[in-house]
Amino acid sequence: MQKQSLKKRPAQKRLTNSEKKERADFAEREERTREMLKDQIGRSIALRSKEREFHGLDREFLFYQEDMLRLYDRAKDSKHPRDIGLAREQIVRRFLVDTGLLPARYAASDRSVRVASTTGHVSGELDILFYDPLDSVSLMSRENAFQVLPVESTYGTIQVKSKATRQDIRDGLENIASYKRLRRISTGGWTVFSGRPKSQQGFGILFAFDTDLDWIDLVNEVKAFAQNKPKHLWCNAVFVLTKGFVLHGAKHCPAFLNDDISAITELQMHGHPDRTGLCFYDLYSVLLDLLKSTDVQPPPVESYFQLPFVAGEHSYKYSMGQFAEFGTCETHGDFPRKLTEDKLVEVIEWCKSAEPINWIRAMDIAYGKPGDNTETYEGQPGDVRIYNPDALPFSDILVMDRPFMRDGEQVITKALSFDSIETAGMTIWIPRVYEVTRGIINSCPKCEQKKQKAPIPAGAA
Repeated sequence: MQKQSLKKRPAQKRLTNSEKKERADFAEREERTREMLKDQIGRSIALRSKEREFHGLDREFLFYQEDMLRLYDRAKDSKHPRDIGLAREQIVRRFLVDTGLLPARYAASDRSVRVASTTGHVSGELDILFYDPLDSVSLMSRENAFQVLPVESTYGTIQVKSKATRQDIRDGLENIASYKRLRRISTGGWTVFSGRPKSQQGFGILFAFDTDLDWIDLVNEVKAFAQNKPKHLWCNAVFVLTKGFVLHGAKHCPAFLNDDISAITELQMHGHPDRTGLCFYDLYSVLLDLLKSTDVQPPPVESYFQLPFVAGEHSYKYSMGQFAEFGTCETHGDFPRKLTEDKLVEVIEWCKSAEPINWIRAMDIAYGKPGDNTETYEGQPGDVRIYNPDALPFSDILVMDRPFMRDGEQVITKALSFDSIETAGMTIWIPRVYEVTRGIINSCPKCEQKKQKAPIPAGAA
C-alpha cells in the first residue's frame, strides 16, 4: 500500500495592480450591498416588532450575531492565547446551547475533548464536540478539564478560530480530518433522514469570527486543502461570521452532507457571502441538518478495554497480548516492541496474497509432521497467514532449537519462534528470523541508537 502523496502547495503569488483593484472593487460592492440589505431588513423588522413580540427567528439571529461579535471584541483584551481560545469557544457554545437553540438530545462539550476509536486512533483536541448525552460514556476524564469520548456516540465537531489566518484554516481543517478519519463499530441496522440512511461518519465545521483574508483567498485555501485529501476527510462547511460561508460541491450543486460530498466527482467551491448579517443563522441551519443526518449508537465499551497499537492509518495487536508487547534488554531493561507504519504495511500487503492455512496444520508441518490430519483441523478451525517472503520451510522459521539442562545434561527441544498479530482482518504470524533480518519488529531502541552512533572502524567497507 502506497502512502498518499500530498500535492505541493503552490507558493502565494504576488497580485498584480489589476488584480488588487479587482478585489478592492469586489469588496466595495459587497459592502454597499450588505449595507443596503441590512438597512432594508432592519426597517422591516422594526415595523413588525411594533405589532408582535415574536415574529420570526430573523430578528433573534440578527441580535445573536451582533452580540457574538461584541463579546468576541471584548474577549480580544485577554493577554494569553489560551484564554482567548477558551473565550471564543465559550461564546459559540453559549449562543448555540445556552440559548436553547439545540434540542436536548444533542449535548455539546464544555471542556477540552478528544475522540477515540476502537482501532486505537485518537483525534486531535476538539473545540466543541456534539455527542449523545444518553448513551455516551466518558472513556477518560481528568479533573473536569480533559475528556475522551468514544466516536460511536459523537455527531461532529466545530473548530473555532478567532481572526483566521491561512495557517489557522489549515490547522483547523487538519484537526477536523483527525476526527473524521476515525472508524466506528456498527452494531447493525440503520436509520433514515429525509428518506435516506443517516451518515455513519461524523461531521466537522470550521468556524471563525473574522479574517483579514480576501474572500477569494479564503475560498482557495479551503479548496487547496481538499485537493490534498480524500473526500471523507473534507470539512462539511467553513463559516466566517463577518464574511459568510464556503461549501464544497460540484457545478451548480453545493454539498455539506457527508454522502453528498462523497459523490463529488469534479470539485467546485461554492461561496456564500453574508450580505444580511445572518451568517450565524446559516451556521445554525447547516448544523441542525448535519446533526439530524448523522447516526450515533451506544459505544461498544468492551472494545475500548485495551486498544490496539497504531501505525499510521493501520492498527494491530499481539495475539498474546501483554506477554508479547515488550522485550527486555539486559542493559536497558524493558522496551516496547512495535511495528512502524512502513513495516506493518509491508507485512499486510504481502499477506493479502498469501494462502491462509489452519493454525494447527501449520504447527504440525513446522514440527515435521505431514500436515494431513484433516479431521483435527476441521475440529479446531482458525486460519492464519504466515509472513514468509523468502518461501522458507516452516520448520526453519516457526520453531527453533532451544537448549536447557536436565539432570546435568543439555537437552535440545523445539520452541515457538514467531509473533502473532491481528491486523486488517487477518491473523498473521511473523517469524523471528524476519523480525531480525528485515527489521519488522524493533529490538531495544537504545541499543540500536548506540550502534548507529558507534564510529566505523578504520578500513571497514
